[in-house]
Amino acid sequence: MSATDIPLPRTAGVEDVHRINFAWLIRLRWVAIIGQTAVVLVTNAFLDVEFPYPMLSLVLFFEVLSNLALIAWARTGRPRHKALVTLVLLADIAFLTGLLFLTGGAHNPFSLLYFIHVALAALLLRPLWTWAVTAVSVACYIGLYFFYSSQHLPWALRADIGSMEIQGKWAAFVVSSVVLAFFINMIQQTLNRREDELRRAREAELRNERLASLATLAAGAAHEFSTPLSTIALVASELHRGLESQDVPDHFLDDARLIREQVERCREILQQMSADAGESMGELARPAQLEELVALMLDGCRAPERVEVHIHTERPASLRAPVSALAQALRGLLNNALDASPPTQPVELSAYDDGDHLRLRIQDHGPGMPPEILARVGEPFFTTKPTGKGMGLGVFLARTLVEKIGGELFIDSELHRGTVITVLLPPGANTPVHSPTPTSPPLREPEDV
Repeated sequence: MSATDIPLPRTAGVEDVHRINFAWLIRLRWVAIIGQTAVVLVTNAFLDVEFPYPMLSLVLFFEVLSNLALIAWARTGRPRHKALVTLVLLADIAFLTGLLFLTGGAHNPFSLLYFIHVALAALLLRPLWTWAVTAVSVACYIGLYFFYSSQHLPWALRADIGSMEIQGKWAAFVVSSVVLAFFINMIQQTLNRREDELRRAREAELRNERLASLATLAAGAAHEFSTPLSTIALVASELHRGLESQDVPDHFLDDARLIREQVERCREILQQMSADAGESMGELARPAQLEELVALMLDGCRAPERVEVHIHTERPASLRAPVSALAQALRGLLNNALDASPPTQPVELSAYDDGDHLRLRIQDHGPGMPPEILARVGEPFFTTKPTGKGMGLGVFLARTLVEKIGGELFIDSELHRGTVITVLLPPGANTPVHSPTPTSPPLREPEDV
């Protein structure tokens, strides 16, 4: 069995990186076990060295068992946390220390293999755990000068611990380990940050492409359907008036009235698609106060009396943005919070300036969302509302608009604990947001999950 036999579940993001690292760590441990076994066999067969081979075999046996246990863990599909990688590296240091203890201690040339564990820790772990693994490696290397089984080996004679040569080796090992851990870890963190930036850039580009496609679709649909819908509405009105002048059953009149209502509903849907697709985002950015943004969010809100507003600013907090479009997008999030909360529970809207950002926080008291639903919130046309109550575009468009002006939007939700939406807006953001298509019919507030 090898690490390639492990069924690795398809996940995304951080868990996917841990999965790949975990699989390669298992492969590397097999390489180490094979190499250590080969050294022991060659020494036993071709060199006149008396090692405690039964004890060495026992250590190698436990290494094999530990790697098989890791494979069994991986096959369960459980998350691979960095804490587990730390424990694996510490266990490998213990196995290496045991082998070196039985074969001459730090005088054994293979004692330099501690550097491999330091490098792996710097590559795979956070700084705190990297330094923990480095400290353990240094302690084991220096400790092997004091405690080891010499086995009458010519290179393993007890050396003078106080000699300059031994202390120089200690200093060289410590400096090499620290430099290795520091620079590899810094390089890895830089690469991770760069990868995160590229990922966010790709996601933003994809959202913009979706937004442009959606706007084009909405404008085209509104244009193509406007004429036939107007014709149907006109014919339905004439039919209704004609039936009223005749002695016909009431259900015929109800049918004609239903046709008119459904045509009007189709018009509203097309108008809402145009609005949700970002037609209002053609508004130019302008300076505005935080209080004005909050007031515009509440203007047109479904139940403003249920919104508890808290504005905390020690100095005038201003921003530069397409304020009407931003308020409309955030109003949709506020309406979602009102829909999610029980009628007797308020929704908290907090706004304050933390120095680096203008921060808006919308908290409801609804049932919350499970992780699988939370992971999809923000996808176009994904909604948990009943049919006809929402189109699943509110969060997507709010996040798109907020990020266009240099801000960020975060959603935190747990079952039975409600949902919290945090919006970070940069003070003085001056990025204008241009409409991807010409303006269309009157706009409606976006609705979402």
